[in-house]
Amino acid sequence: MSNLSNALKLVCGLAAGALIAFATLANAQTVLPELVVVSPSLTPIEASKSGSAVTAMSGEEARATGFTQLADVIRTFPGVAVNQSGSRGSLTQFRVRGTEANHLLVMIDGVPANAVGDGEYNFADIPLDDIQRIELLRGPQSGLYGANALSGVLTIETKSGRGLAKPEFNARVEGGTQKSAEGAATFRGALGPLYSATTLTYATTNGFNIARDGLETDGAKRYAITSKAGVDLTPYFNVEGFIRHLHRNAETDPQDPFFLNNGLVVDAPGYNTVTEETLARLEGTLKLFDDRWIQSAKWTTSRTGVTGFENFMRASASLGTAQTLTYKSSTLLDSDILGGEKHRITGLLENRREYFSFDSFFLFGPDLDAARAGHARTTNSVGGEYVLDLLRTGTTISIAQRQDFNDPFQDEYTWRYSLSQKLGMTGARLHSSVGRGVTNPSFIEQFGFVVTTFQPNPNLVPESSIGWDAGFEQTFWNGRVLFDVTYFNSRLENEIVLKSLPNFKTTVDNLTGPSTRQGVEVTAKFRPFDWLTLAGTYTYTDARDDKGMPEIRRPMHAASGSATALFLEGRGKATLNVVYNGQMPDTIFTFPSQPTTLAAYTLVGGMISYDTTPWSTVYLRAENVFDRRYEEVYSYRSPGAAVYAGVKVRTN
Repeated sequence: MSNLSNALKLVCGLAAGALIAFATLANAQTVLPELVVVSPSLTPIEASKSGSAVTAMSGEEARATGFTQLADVIRTFPGVAVNQSGSRGSLTQFRVRGTEANHLLVMIDGVPANAVGDGEYNFADIPLDDIQRIELLRGPQSGLYGANALSGVLTIETKSGRGLAKPEFNARVEGGTQKSAEGAATFRGALGPLYSATTLTYATTNGFNIARDGLETDGAKRYAITSKAGVDLTPYFNVEGFIRHLHRNAETDPQDPFFLNNGLVVDAPGYNTVTEETLARLEGTLKLFDDRWIQSAKWTTSRTGVTGFENFMRASASLGTAQTLTYKSSTLLDSDILGGEKHRITGLLENRREYFSFDSFFLFGPDLDAARAGHARTTNSVGGEYVLDLLRTGTTISIAQRQDFNDPFQDEYTWRYSLSQKLGMTGARLHSSVGRGVTNPSFIEQFGFVVTTFQPNPNLVPESSIGWDAGFEQTFWNGRVLFDVTYFNSRLENEIVLKSLPNFKTTVDNLTGPSTRQGVEVTAKFRPFDWLTLAGTYTYTDARDDKGMPEIRRPMHAASGSATALFLEGRGKATLNVVYNGQMPDTIFTFPSQPTTLAAYTLVGGMISYDTTPWSTVYLRAENVFDRRYEEVYSYRSPGAAVYAGVKVRTN
């Protein structure tokens, strides 16, 4: 409790300082537009009316940070711990509010993207070039989204050509440290009722040695294509399609299978993983009665194939697929009982089918035959949300409920309530939410898939959590200054953990006791001049298992800060960013396993760019400029200092 008390004192001090510093600012003439977010509700809602904690960033803002990968941008979001297992292209996990990586639902352009095998999404080397918007919704959201939204939802919207007055073309090339190179090109536009956007990206790097010893480098290659197209068949009916394909080949190093070197990663050539990921969506939307009744029918599919190579030989292959059919109907009603109210009532029906298979080239027998045939699961869901907007009092209430009928494990009922309350004309707002989230057992946890040292558990039940948060938001100077502090607390039941068995085997089981998470999230933004933007975040997280021990790979303290300045009449831009990650516990996977602590680190980077012409920009960007050596997963070294130079071109 002393750590939490100190964190709360720090937050209160920051809040008091912000109030004193900004209370005397005069009104500026520039008024920032109202921000609309899509993830906190089944229909888009103004951010100032969302009771749930959500962080939103446009694609342009993300690309201006000096980063090119999504994972590096998310490090600057409150409430998130990022763990990358080595070099670019290696397994990268997001843990939100002290939970596990498979507790976060990932939606890419409306497609649930989590891999069905382990329930996670691998954020390795995800490019920013095709992204229009990023939203991180925190807290249990299964009442809206179903399974895997136990800790939150990460929503990524890709670029669209809808509404453009003329076609646009953008391209980027860069090169730098470790013989790294990247390229991207986007074309988008609209012709009458038709619109489309297509982005191609490519990246390659020789990488570095992720093991502590040895000289062999671990490189990666990636290409991706994203395409979206739609047509307004009538002023009331739209049909839109989306497809994204990503191919990644990432070299890696293995951990010593015989536990002879204290669980360290072994420097060895011939180990790499090839990932093929395809996401697709087809959706029709009908809007009637001046958009007061909106219906949509959506089909989505995801396909993730992973092939592993050991000693230059193909060792294993897995394939996971999921198809989802969703119907949603939303009605907007008005009343004038308390001085003006708006009622949004939304209903949802959903069917989801999942399949996973596994093949090994070193094993054989009946278990392998079953793994090759694969296993399937089905979930049918019904849900809804009611949003009440009291215009006179500045109150917005959301009530969401959902029932999932699962096969072959138990059914789940989830819910989420949220409240947003504006405090008069002061620019202050209270926001709070509470909900129940669930995460289903993964296929690997249920069925094992012939890993000789792992015994599956078909009797697992879904993990569940009841969590709540409460926050205070203050804006000044017509939106130029924003300060938000949020406290969160959750209690995780039936947590699925790895357990040791005799004969060097392991299994998974549900814990009988609860695991707890609590913490504080702080966000501050300040735009004192049109040419200068300052931003910062701080997160305190206390995540503990059923025995009261800290959970691994979650730092207790994390922070970020950035400054972006325009110069030379806006033709030049400079960005400085700092990311701090406090020390965190981890596990040395020997037999038996041993606890360890990963050291804290601070990363400094940035970018400077200049518009050489109205249609071209040159830039120089740097990462980890002080060459800080650190690990986010035990014995997997992280990248050192790097410098890149590039050029962007665009239609004028």
